[in-house]
Amino acid sequence: MEFGILGPLSVASGSGPVVIGAKRLRSVLAILLLHPSVTVSMDRLIDGVWPERPPRSAVENIRTYVWQLRCLLDEAGDEGRLESRPGSYRLLAELEELDLLRFTTLVADGRRALQRGSAREAAVLLERAARLWRGDALSELELGPAMRAKTAALDEERRAVELEWISSRLAIGDYAQMAAVLRQLTIERPLDEGLWRYLVVSLYSMGRAAEALSAYAEARSYLVSELGIEPGPELQKAQAAILAGEEIPNVPHGRGADLLAPTMIPRQLPAVDPGFIGRDEAISEICELAGTVQSDAARRGVATISGPPGVGKTATAVAAATSASQDFPDGQLFVDLRGSSDWPLSPADALARVLDGFGLRPSVIPDTMDRRHALYRSLLAERKMLILLDDAGSGSQVEPLIPGQGPSLLIVTSPRLLAGTAADVRINLAPLTSADAIRMLGQLIGQDRVDSERPAALDIVDACARLPLAIRIAGARLAARPEYPLWMFSEWFCLEDHIMDELTLDDLAMRSRLDARYQALDPAARSSFRALGKLRPDAITAGALSEVLRLPARAADRELERLVHEGLLIPGRIRHNIQGYRIPSLLHVYARERLAADGAELGIA
Repeated sequence: MEFGILGPLSVASGSGPVVIGAKRLRSVLAILLLHPSVTVSMDRLIDGVWPERPPRSAVENIRTYVWQLRCLLDEAGDEGRLESRPGSYRLLAELEELDLLRFTTLVADGRRALQRGSAREAAVLLERAARLWRGDALSELELGPAMRAKTAALDEERRAVELEWISSRLAIGDYAQMAAVLRQLTIERPLDEGLWRYLVVSLYSMGRAAEALSAYAEARSYLVSELGIEPGPELQKAQAAILAGEEIPNVPHGRGADLLAPTMIPRQLPAVDPGFIGRDEAISEICELAGTVQSDAARRGVATISGPPGVGKTATAVAAATSASQDFPDGQLFVDLRGSSDWPLSPADALARVLDGFGLRPSVIPDTMDRRHALYRSLLAERKMLILLDDAGSGSQVEPLIPGQGPSLLIVTSPRLLAGTAADVRINLAPLTSADAIRMLGQLIGQDRVDSERPAALDIVDACARLPLAIRIAGARLAARPEYPLWMFSEWFCLEDHIMDELTLDDLAMRSRLDARYQALDPAARSSFRALGKLRPDAITAGALSEVLRLPARAADRELERLVHEGLLIPGRIRHNIQGYRIPSLLHVYARERLAADGAELGIA
């Protein structure tokens, strides 16, 4: 059995909650649990159950309640729990069965750790103790004065433990996370000067003196308006120390402790690809968003960049981030979320990498997702930072890393549109224009070489579907053979039956990129993608797909919409009230490959 009194009364057996509806019956159980494994007299039970004058039948009523309680426990498979003694009763409870016993044990262990000087161990133990609470002890029950005094004492002990836990965390330098916790606690208990003092300490220790003084002013306002008194001497000393630029006396740390490395300003952006071409409009949109963020100190910005495999999402994001980086002097962070791989980074691990980028010591990075998230947002609150998240597999990877209020910019690349992620700017990259594709090839093999055989060069970039990755592979192969005529290369390279094999060089392979994207689709989306191999790449409609898949037109249109969100299809013009779509030629060739290999199940191979 499990019993809980650190909040509303709760009882659970191995098969689930045990419902005890009668008010007096719940009171009897609560009083016995407040004295675990201790004999409780009939008089104490009567005084506890009836806050006012008890009825003449109180003794018989208590006996009846105890009998009913014993029956409930027996039915739950807990026989022998409740013992009867002459004029008294005892309910047996072990450490693992009652939250009160676990709480008192953890608190005792935590305080011993404090006495040994082990603040880190104390912080862990005291936090575990504090998290056992679900609200004020037994607040839903009407208990007599003696029992209510006992629950009030427990509530006070809870508050004392919370302060000891916070003190322990401050002693090991967890100022940012504790500031977030303390802000919430001061909302719940605005007249608790100890909480306000620790909030002031946390903010001041992070170098945020103005916010610390603002917190002091807020505390004073509550105390004066609600109680008509000025803050106590400890809180006043904290204010005086801040105004004098001195250490706050009698706190478990010194000002400016080493939560962050002394001069750590992260500069993690990769170098801009020297062969990067075009995307001026996309870069301009992101730089404009960066300027908007800088003009409003409370504003954060989010930009997403999506598109088909090989279209240059990462290169565009890096170029845009580099152009905007001067607006974010507090640093730039880069995290590869590996969303297209078999081992995508979990949100918790992504947060840990970002916090490591801030220069946090590994020992102060929280263990849980929620605490990492709170610390991340606290660190960003007043910093001007740019965060680039590359290759997000889903919105759930991104959501915990979206900044709260504050002048930061988040750029996310993903093969998917991430329609569910709130973004200020959404960029869906299309293949390069012919002019930019030719310029890119010219940078790789020499512009003179391209100009001398321009028709062949155009054939090559068109065969690459004007996708930067494919052009890079073709260009690298041509650069290795500077005397090789472009027309000879294009004659073989541009054949559809050979193109996917030709677009391979060392660890760069167009097919492997497309394989990873294809395998990430669910079975229905894979079937729809394969079916595109039966259609013209520039004339895809719901009606055409419905004939291939033998689906209703509405269902086929939904499948095409899904492929758009997956970054594998590009919406085209609406003609005669029919939405058209197109697919880059390389992706169409790949769809035909998959159709030949896997399409038998569709009956359309």
